[in-house]
Amino acid sequence: MTDEHKTQDRRDSRIQSLDRAFSVLEEVARHRDGITLSELSRELGLHTSTLYHLARTLVSLGYLRTGPDDKRYRMGRGIFQLASACLDEAEICATVAPYLERLAETTGEATHFAIWERRKALILARHAGPNALQINERAGTLRPVYCTAIGKALLSGLGPETYEDYTRDLVFEPYTASTLKDAQELRLQVDKARRDGIAFDDCEFNAEVRCMAATVRDFTGKVIGAIGFSGPVWRMSLTDMADYTSVTRSIAAELSEQFGFRPKEVAPTPAPTKTKRNTSHGND
Repeated sequence: MTDEHKTQDRRDSRIQSLDRAFSVLEEVARHRDGITLSELSRELGLHTSTLYHLARTLVSLGYLRTGPDDKRYRMGRGIFQLASACLDEAEICATVAPYLERLAETTGEATHFAIWERRKALILARHAGPNALQINERAGTLRPVYCTAIGKALLSGLGPETYEDYTRDLVFEPYTASTLKDAQELRLQVDKARRDGIAFDDCEFNAEVRCMAATVRDFTGKVIGAIGFSGPVWRMSLTDMADYTSVTRSIAAELSEQFGFRPKEVAPTPAPTKTKRNTSHGND
């Protein structure tokens, strides 16, 4: 074998190792509770000895970690440091912008993207639609989550403990006659949003406005935000809302792919465990 061929072989070997390392990272990211070496071998079709060296290297670099009491591999701090460096608010807004614009052009209404912030929905970005008399949701605005479509979408992505913590002492302030009145009503709508991937607000925050929103996920399957639109009731009937369900969900799915989400590979957020509530006295 010539020196040229040896050099080419070494290049191919390095490329293959890099490809395999990323395959390991992607597979580990799909398993929130971690994954063993033998499970990795079965999923990736690679020998355990090969995977062992790759995994140990990734652990030493901080991109994977193992638990103190098991041999399951999980995402390491290095991955999250890379992700946070890429996904600051400015970067998120830049990524979201074309999808907000497309949703606005499709519906004719104002669109917005929000994240979970201090038990509320923080509007990070918005785009005005072409129709007259737009609903004005300025970027930086905080909105309650129990009576807004974008908020319910965010609630559908919370883990059971965080969801229960949010609803435990929640006061359902009646913004309109249609505002949800208790945690049971909210749970029904959030469970439906979790199943359908889409949430609605039928004049619950503003008596003259209807809204729709869908969840946006990152590469781990975690809900990192929600994208939606708002329209005045005289222009946005319930039938109109239903007509836009598919396109809203589709645009949210495309945006999720920009953040690394692969829908076939990540399990949905589990529903919160139902707890008994004392109804003998009113806290609502």
